[in-house]
Amino acid sequence: MSFAKDLKEELAEKLSGARHCRVAELAGMMVYGGSVVTEEDGSRLLVFSTEKEIIAKKCFTFLKKSFNMRIGAGETTVESRRGKTYTVSVSGDSDVRRCTEEMGFVWPEGRDLQATEALSDWTLTMPEETCCARSFTRGLFLMRGTMNDPEKSYHFEVAVPSETVGRWLAGFLQQFDCEPRMRERRGSIVVYLKDAEQIADALTVMDAVGARLRFEEVRVVRNKRGEVQRMVNCEISNLAKTTQAAGRQIEAIELIERVAGLHTLPDELRKMAKLRLENPEYSLQELGDCSTPPVGRSCVNHRLQKLCEIAEGLRLKEGG
Repeated sequence: MSFAKDLKEELAEKLSGARHCRVAELAGMMVYGGSVVTEEDGSRLLVFSTEKEIIAKKCFTFLKKSFNMRIGAGETTVESRRGKTYTVSVSGDSDVRRCTEEMGFVWPEGRDLQATEALSDWTLTMPEETCCARSFTRGLFLMRGTMNDPEKSYHFEVAVPSETVGRWLAGFLQQFDCEPRMRERRGSIVVYLKDAEQIADALTVMDAVGARLRFEEVRVVRNKRGEVQRMVNCEISNLAKTTQAAGRQIEAIELIERVAGLHTLPDELRKMAKLRLENPEYSLQELGDCSTPPVGRSCVNHRLQKLCEIAEGLRLKEGG
């Protein structure tokens, strides 16, 4: 099961106790899932549709608890790989209008409604209270949110019906030290986060406690894995540099031995030259520790540099 699916199931099972928060979350779900349908006799239906049964059940429960009216429910088999569409409906003009207006949708006055109007096309009054804003965000994410598996990458996003809603959501998340970005993609506005710490905060905003704990576990493992990999890369890099340097030093020493002989070198340089030839894989510190008497890393480096300079002088003489 994917991380995003687990997250949505956790959010779908969370039931707000306060009525105003339930209504706010309904508004978030209705933005994309809701529509007002005008039937042949002129009466109106408020219809909520989703492909997720668990989300339909939440919508049904919230409508029933919040408005105490007759709620219809059903399911339709869709001729596609997605399977079924689940619907929840409210009938009766007064009940439809009451539900939509209490959720914050501004009823379009002065014109006849189309046969079917998506609520995403209606003006929406955004919630102001922090608790209701959390609930609205949760409803939005349930319908049009997604999140990458944190094992692979950090990406959290919510599609919104308009730039106005996008700016509201971005501003709300900023209250919790998040810095969301907003862009248009394939005709939709998306608000998204890529910073791991901010994604964790966004999960907390939606009260997804279980998902945040799992997310943090993955983060710790990824960070530790990254630290280990950086250490390994550093060691490999240092080893490569040591090997390359040792190769140049051995080449210089062999040139001195071939052209002039190591016996022509001062005692400390001759000992260092032999030590390097016998231990091509040793680091400067290890060469110093093996010297008699032991010397420091800087001293070893100085002597090897001197050997390279002598070899370079011999090379120039040979060329001349």
